Amino acid sequence: MGISINRVLNERKYPFIFTLLLLLICVTILLFTNKATSTFDPTSFYPDDVKPQPLQHSSSSPLRGETFLLDANIHWKLCKTPDYIPCLDNMKAIKALRSRRHMEHRERHCPPSTPHCLVPLPIGYKLPLPWPKSRDMIWYDNVPHLKLVEYKKEQNWVVKSGDYLVFPGGGTQFKEGVNHYTKFIEKVDHHLASHNLPKLYTLPAIQWGKNIRVVLDAGCGVASFGGYLLDKNVITMSFAPKDEHEAQIQFALERGIPATLSVIGTQKLTFPDNGFDLIHCARCRVHWDADGGKPLFELNRILRPGGFFAWSATPVYRDDERDQKVWNAMVTVTKSMCWTVVAKTLDSSGIGLVIYQKPTSSSCYQERKESTPPLCENKDRKNISWRP
Repeated sequence: MGISINRVLNERKYPFIFTLLLLLICVTILLFTNKATSTFDPTSFYPDDVKPQPLQHSSSSPLRGETFLLDANIHWKLCKTPDYIPCLDNMKAIKALRSRRHMEHRERHCPPSTPHCLVPLPIGYKLPLPWPKSRDMIWYDNVPHLKLVEYKKEQNWVVKSGDYLVFPGGGTQFKEGVNHYTKFIEKVDHHLASHNLPKLYTLPAIQWGKNIRVVLDAGCGVASFGGYLLDKNVITMSFAPKDEHEAQIQFALERGIPATLSVIGTQKLTFPDNGFDLIHCARCRVHWDADGGKPLFELNRILRPGGFFAWSATPVYRDDERDQKVWNAMVTVTKSMCWTVVAKTLDSSGIGLVIYQKPTSSSCYQERKESTPPLCENKDRKNISWRP
């Protein structure tokens, strides 16, 4: 046995030594390469006079097709204001408008070149409060605006309380709170006899989170309506223009409520056809009967067949000449669109509400004596919601 082992060692002595030597060489090369990599300076390959310089800020627009180095040392400047929206704060374009009659000044007017500045954070900015706490209160320093607090103090939109802005759930039409208002829409039973109003129909079952899941809230204010509907498994897109009600959409987003800046003006909304189960407007400051009812035609486009339009505004429940003129115009336009009134009533605070329903088929359109408004042609429907 001993003789066999010695014979094997003698026969394999030289290959064994060669293998061991090769292994040592590989380890040495690996250690050297690792050390060299850790101290590698990419600029050492350039002569002192041609080393690459960091990119400097330029006010010119980037060239089409230009590529950017993600690791480039770009020196950005701070924007002059913390609340800057290029396409809505383009004062040069707004001043050049020929008319503001149809809210053109609230629409998007993007500058020809992209601003090269960083919007500074508000002083004292903190991480937002977690949901659902954020629905009812946010840090004041994150959206430091008090104009709306003062302007709407009697309507309980938003209240300043120490380091916080608190949202009690009030609104112009939510005199008893938004929670009461949402329940009123769902459970309204038309106590019309005591209000001397003609009884119409029993409201079809509007069941939040069941047959009503996707809602659009026009002129949403601070979006309390959409915020409370989240508890009822309803997704609401809230929108309002950037106007004298400063920061209303900022408040909504800071609260964690889906919202966007938009306005019903001369351009179509960027929503697809037949998309929403219900569209809501509570004193949203939209003249629905304007231009022969064009704003209502746009609602008709994005409202699904059988969907509802809930409108709470003074023309619904006041008898003065101005409000009645608007109401009569709404009656004319909605009839021409084959919308039916399925509810018209008052709540306990005296606020009126009317709910229209879009037809579920086109049969009514074809039976009209006058084709006004006309039916859209197929060629007009291509990408219609993304074209002005």
